[in-house]
Amino acid sequence: MLVHAMSIRPEPAFHQESLAKPHQQSAEAVDESCEGVGEDECLMRRTRAAHVDYIYTQKHNNP
Repeated sequence: MLVHAMSIRPEPAFHQESLAKPHQQSAEAVDESCEGVGEDECLMRRTRAAHVDYIYTQKHNNP
């Protein structure tokens, strides 16, 4: 008796568009968190948030 089994890669649970929404919300949170702090501190927070967004929104070709 010959048994043939196929396995497929499951589809991702989330679409790429839905992954970007939390990052957009976090950018708004950074803007709100800049209230009451100096301009330099606010710039550092925005730069850090933008860098994290850049890292997590890149399409990785390696599994």
